[in-house]
Amino acid sequence: MIQPGLERISQLLKNVQFPWKSIHVAGTNGKGSICHYASNLITRRKLKCGKFTSPHLVDRWDCITINNQPVDETLFRKIEKHYIELNLIAGIRASPFEILTATAFHIFNEERVHIGVVEVGMGGQQDATNILNNQAVSVISKIARDHQNFLGNTLEDIALHKAGILRPNVPYIINPNNEEYVKDVIYQHAKSIGAGPRLLHDSAELKQKLFNKSYWKLFVQPLRPFQEDNATLAVIAAKQAVESLDLDFRHFDLGNFLLNTRLHVNPGRLQRIRVPAVFGSYENPKGQEILVDGAHNPDAAKVLIDCVNKVHRRGYIEGLGRHPRVGWPVTWVLAMTEGKDASEYLRVLLRPGDHVITTTFGPVDGMPSVKPMDPEQLLQVAKSVQEGITGLAMPKDGAFRALLAAKHLTKNGWPVVLTGSLYLVGDFHREARARSSANYWYDPELEEDRKKIKVISREEQARVNRLLSSGHTDPLDQPSRNDEREKGTSSREKRRVLQMQMENLDRELERIVAEEQQIRSDWVDPTKQNKEEDSQQLFEPTCGDEMKPKTIERPEEGGKLDAGKKLEESERPEESANSEQTGEAPKIRLFFQDDRKTRNHPVVQRERRHGKSPEVRILVGTGPRQKLEKKEETSS
Repeated sequence: MIQPGLERISQLLKNVQFPWKSIHVAGTNGKGSICHYASNLITRRKLKCGKFTSPHLVDRWDCITINNQPVDETLFRKIEKHYIELNLIAGIRASPFEILTATAFHIFNEERVHIGVVEVGMGGQQDATNILNNQAVSVISKIARDHQNFLGNTLEDIALHKAGILRPNVPYIINPNNEEYVKDVIYQHAKSIGAGPRLLHDSAELKQKLFNKSYWKLFVQPLRPFQEDNATLAVIAAKQAVESLDLDFRHFDLGNFLLNTRLHVNPGRLQRIRVPAVFGSYENPKGQEILVDGAHNPDAAKVLIDCVNKVHRRGYIEGLGRHPRVGWPVTWVLAMTEGKDASEYLRVLLRPGDHVITTTFGPVDGMPSVKPMDPEQLLQVAKSVQEGITGLAMPKDGAFRALLAAKHLTKNGWPVVLTGSLYLVGDFHREARARSSANYWYDPELEEDRKKIKVISREEQARVNRLLSSGHTDPLDQPSRNDEREKGTSSREKRRVLQMQMENLDRELERIVAEEQQIRSDWVDPTKQNKEEDSQQLFEPTCGDEMKPKTIERPEEGGKLDAGKKLEESERPEESANSEQTGEAPKIRLFFQDDRKTRNHPVVQRERRHGKSPEVRILVGTGPRQKLEKKEETSS
């Protein structure tokens, strides 16, 4: 059981000093990558660098490295045994992680490292690694929701835990992509304890010496754009740590380093790898490439899906050609730790048409409290957050068994992604290590393993065939008769509601179409009326009963008058009683544009104010330079 606090680690390391400088890294996502880059940078400076990250990937001791090489197993077990015995004799009741932390720091002393890069296990303030008192710099990566049972449900609470690694008068740096209110929490805590100075992520000097270099663009590929911030934090932290030893940190070393680091992928972080034992054959020994990533929370899932959508869903597949408009379906091989927010995580990843294979991981060495989520439960969560997926829950654990099922469920060449937990990634690498021969399909020593793989492959092919033929998303999840009746009733009700909605929409559409037709039949375009006639008749009532035609000038196209062209007026119905009482002919206006524009014309407004005599006003021209031409009416 996890029990945060520094009391037990303090007793384990009661008489241990830390003569080396440390880079202490906290945060939710990106901690491992920052440690990976920083240790590579320091090692290139010909300094001895230790690195402690968690959890381990394959073996328990590979989380402790010296110059990027896992520590010797014999040395690890010797020092670990010392702290296990001390824990029992003194009755400290330390957790496995606290014993592992004490072992790592003791090994750094034994190996006489210059700088130790240390990743926080969980949180920061109460984490066992916070026993350090030799920090050269503190680093806080991207903060997101994780371990809410211990750290709190809000980002502010989580940020305050992470800020617990800061120390008075020790420089610190924060990932600039954190929310502003998260950074404010950290800044306020730093100010209250006197931590600092705060190192800038985007200083002018750094931009000049790093961002404008062509090798930086080569390093930050579209595959891993998010690593720009992680690598920059690592550069600043490594520089600060090296300079704390009164040594010079030269930026010209960064060029080759970044290119080499790009090629040296951090295992389990957007790792593209071939699995010959699963996807290979005698004809194609290498097999297709899959993506392996340890993303286990919604924020990490966003980074993963960005890479999957850009590179894998929309990639070119040999033999299949270009991707369809919606992209290739993805087969997800998933396992998650019990207690994780699986629904939010899967909601980020899954798309209609995807395939989901849920499995588990084996016991975690040194972490007995870590348990996997039940695969059937995980599959039900996947189906609840995304409709239109094909799902299969594995009854047995094993990353390779799940990948074999994915092979038979997936069309040859479609993307396959293994993710959800670093513990699943660790299981995968352990199984892959036993079958790591580049000549797997022709190596005589692996004949027995090939037979075993073929047997498992046939079992999973039969399972997939049953899944596809039954029509259920999971053959292990056969519904009961009551479930079927409830599901049938629910389906009929949904169908009835949808039919009613469609009928209402059809009636509404018919009504709209009828209204549009009525409007078209009532409206006559004045510009097209009587187009074929040689003349156009306008009507102007006189004071008497008769309506007599009157010739007026007709405007030409463009707004000019042609005196040679005449129009005759014909009769018009009687005007209002108001016109008869005044004895004046009403004003007539011919409009080619919006009436509101004419009413607001300065000439019209002026005449309204000053009461001009009756006249005919014809607005000519339809362009922006329209003119108002006047013609005084002659007395009859």
